[in-house]
Amino acid sequence: MSNRSSSLRHWLRTYSLTLVAALGGVAGVAYAATRHTAPPTSSAVGAMSARPVAELARDTVQDTVQIALLLDTSSSMDGLINQARSHLWTMVDKLGQMTRVVNGKVRGVRVELALYEYGQSSVPEAAGFIRQVLPLTTDLDRVSEELHRLATNGGEEYAGQAIQTAVSSLQWSADPTALKFIFVAGNESFDQGPITADIAMAAAKGKDIQVQLIHCGQNEPSWGAAAALARTDLLTIDQDRVAQHIPAPQDAEILRIGGELNTTYLAYGADGGAAQARQNAADLSSAKLSRKVAIERAQLKAKKAYRNANWDLIDAVEKDQNFLAKAKDQDLPAELRNKSLEEKGAIIAAKTAERAKLKAQLGKLEAERAAFLAAEQAKQRDAGAPSLETELLKSAKQTATKKGFKL
Repeated sequence: MSNRSSSLRHWLRTYSLTLVAALGGVAGVAYAATRHTAPPTSSAVGAMSARPVAELARDTVQDTVQIALLLDTSSSMDGLINQARSHLWTMVDKLGQMTRVVNGKVRGVRVELALYEYGQSSVPEAAGFIRQVLPLTTDLDRVSEELHRLATNGGEEYAGQAIQTAVSSLQWSADPTALKFIFVAGNESFDQGPITADIAMAAAKGKDIQVQLIHCGQNEPSWGAAAALARTDLLTIDQDRVAQHIPAPQDAEILRIGGELNTTYLAYGADGGAAQARQNAADLSSAKLSRKVAIERAQLKAKKAYRNANWDLIDAVEKDQNFLAKAKDQDLPAELRNKSLEEKGAIIAAKTAERAKLKAQLGKLEAERAAFLAAEQAKQRDAGAPSLETELLKSAKQTATKKGFKL
C-alpha cells in the first residue's frame, strides 16, 4: 500500500464523523453505515423494501433527467424568455426532488439541461434559424448565464426542425429508465419550415423522448395537431404574465444565508475561477429579475440539484473520496497547496461542515416560508395561473409517474 493511500485512509478514519454531519440526513447515515458496519443480509434488504419511502436508505446511484428547452426568440417573445429566466431555479428545484425506489433504496436524480433558440434571424437560414445555445449540462450557472444573453430578433419559426435538431444533436441517455424531455415554446404557426410535425415527433419517439408543446397564447390549431402527434395535451401560457412576489418573514434571512453559502466554495482547476464568477453573476442577475427569483435561487443552492463537482473542491470530494489524493497541487486553491493530505482533508471537512450547517438553515427557512406562502396564495384568485414553470412541471410529472418516479 502506498504512503498516499495510507494517508487517505487515515484521513477518512479521522474525519468520518465530520463528513457524516456534513453530508446530513439519510445520505450521512448511509455513509456512516458503509464505513462502520457490515453489509445487510438478504433478509434485511427485503425488510427495507417493505418500509415507507421516508425510512429507506438513500442510493448513491442517481437516475437521469434530461431536458432540452427550445425557446422561440423571434421579435415578439421577450416575455417567454423572461419567464424562462425567472422560473429556471424553481423548475430545476422541483424536478431535482424526483425520486424512485430501486432495490429497496431511494434513488434521486441528476438534472441535465440543454438550451436552443429558434426563430432567430441572426442565425443562417441554412441552419433553420436554430442555434444550440448549450448542450446537455448540469452547470446551472452556465444555463442562467446563457439565458440572460438571449435577445429577440424577428425570423421564421421552424418548430418542427428545432425538435428534430435537438433529437439528433444532443447526447441523449441510452438508459431506458431515464426521463428525456423536449419542451418547445412559441407563438406562431407550427407548420413552418421543412420538417413536419409527424416527422419531428417520430424522431423523438425513436429515442423515447417526450415532446411537450407550450403555446404562448390561445389554442392554435397547428400546435394542437402537433401536440396530438406527440400524444400530449397542448399547454398554453400568457408569456407576459409576471409572477407576483409575496413577501414572507423569512425572505431576508434566506438571501443572507444564500450569499454566505458562496464563501464555502473552493474553486480548483484552470476554469474554477471563471466558474465561481459565474456563480456570483447568477446571483446578481437573479436579484435584478426580482426578489422572488433571488430567493428561489438561494433555496436551490441548498439542494442536491445544484452541484459543481467540475469546479468546486467540496462537491468534487463528496463525489469522489479519492479526489484529493489524485489532484495535482497546482490545480488546487492557494490555501491547500503545499500541505499534507491530512491538512487538506481538515480544511475540506471544515468547509463541508460549514456548508451543511448553512444548507440546513436554508431548508428550515424554506419550509417555514412555503407554509406562509401556501396560506397567502389560497387567498388569491390567480395564484394558480399557468406559466412556463407550472406547465413544464405538470407535463414532467405525468411522464415521470409512468416510469415509477415520484414528484
